[in-house]
Order: sequence, then structure tokens, then C-alpha cells
Amino acid sequence: MFAVAQFGQVGEMSAEQNPTRPDDDHTVSVLTRTRTLCGQCSDVVGVDGAAVAVFASDTSRDLVYATDITAERIDELEFTLGEGPGLAAYRSSVRELHPDLTDPATTTRWPMFAPEILDLGVRAVFAFPLRMFNGARIGVLELYHTQPGRLDAQHYRAAANYAAALGPIVVEELDPSRHPTVIDPTLSPRGKVHVAAGMAAVQLRVSPTDALARLRAMAFAQHRRITVIAQDIITARLRFRPEEPGGN
Repeated sequence: MFAVAQFGQVGEMSAEQNPTRPDDDHTVSVLTRTRTLCGQCSDVVGVDGAAVAVFASDTSRDLVYATDITAERIDELEFTLGEGPGLAAYRSSVRELHPDLTDPATTTRWPMFAPEILDLGVRAVFAFPLRMFNGARIGVLELYHTQPGRLDAQHYRAAANYAAALGPIVVEELDPSRHPTVIDPTLSPRGKVHVAAGMAAVQLRVSPTDALARLRAMAFAQHRRITVIAQDIITARLRFRPEEPGGN
């Protein structure tokens, strides 16, 4: 297994290498090792991109870092649709390896997620649970490839080792005692979704859980990103009325 010291010292990455949060320099700056390990993992394993998400529950997750916009979109699709390999890996604590997303078993298992991710040009996804040293689940490392194909034994071991190293590092770098502002929900795109769901709940006079479900349904039905809908709600470009669940 990789030891943390083996990854060496971390240098800064340019904004172009992390297009997922170009306006969140503070959050990105405190995730130095997470960012570096994700980039290294993508290169070593030979995939096209990687993302790390942390979970508070099966239905509450936040994207910590993505190497590129496609990795971000995969994570957002799973959050919006409530299905996919990353969520399955977290729930079961078992690695989800899908070398060909056109496989009927995959399209049947995730009928909403599969066609959407194929539209992104993604053909293979590999999700590895992230754990603390005591075995507690905290999130997922998700890798994608634009070409179908299995991970060979060497690349599989490398991905598993990076996932094992990332779990404790992500928790340490997100520790609010070290970086209090990191846990500000308005700092992350996913955090803004929960803020928007709270606002929609007040407008619709429903629970935050029901409001979030409506935002997810709206995103799927309108083929819009849920983070974009959330931003519209926060900036008052979109408001809801109790008698008009679709908003106005």
C-alpha cells in the first residue's frame, strides 16, 4: 500500500486543471494533497479523470474535487438521479467496476444514469469506497474512461491504493478546526443546492427533503444541471409558489 510520504511534496495546480471550482480558490487551496493524489491516480491508472465525493448519508453528498468537468458532471448526475456506481460503492462498501457502460446489466441497473453518462462520452467507470483507518465509510473515489476496457491487475491495485490513501487525507484536509471556512455550505456547488432546497422548502411550504426531491426532478425533466437551478433560486431568478410546484 502507498504510504502518504511516498506521494512526495505537493505543488500548486492551475485553475485550468480544476475547472469544477474556478471561483473557490480558498477551498481548492486547502485540498492540496487531495488534488494531487487525484491527478496522480488518473495518470497512473490510465483513466481520463477522477473525482472524490464525501457523503453524510446515502442522499447527502458533496463533491470535494474533480480533475475535470466530465468527472464533475458524473458526480452531479449521481447526486441528481440518486443512482450510479459511486453511490452504489458507498452504500455497499464494495468497489464498483464497470468497464463497459453499454452492457445491458448496467443500463438495466441504472436506467436513468446510464443513458445520461453515455451522452457525456463516458464508456467506463470505476468507483472505490473511501474509508478512515477504522474502516468507517466517508466517501468515494470515482474514475472514468472515454473508452471501454477493464483495469488490469496493476492499474486496479494502484487505484485501490490511492483510494486507501485518500480517505484519511480528505478528512484531515476538510477538518473544520484547521480550515473553518471550508465547511461553509455556500462555498461548494453542492452546498448551494442544499441552501436552495431550504429556500424552496419555505416557498413551497414543504420539508427540505421534499424540496430537494423536487429540484432533482426538475433538473432531470428539464435536462438542466441541478447546481444551475440552485443558483437561480439563490439569486431569486426562480421562485416557487405552493400551488405551482414547478415554480414560476
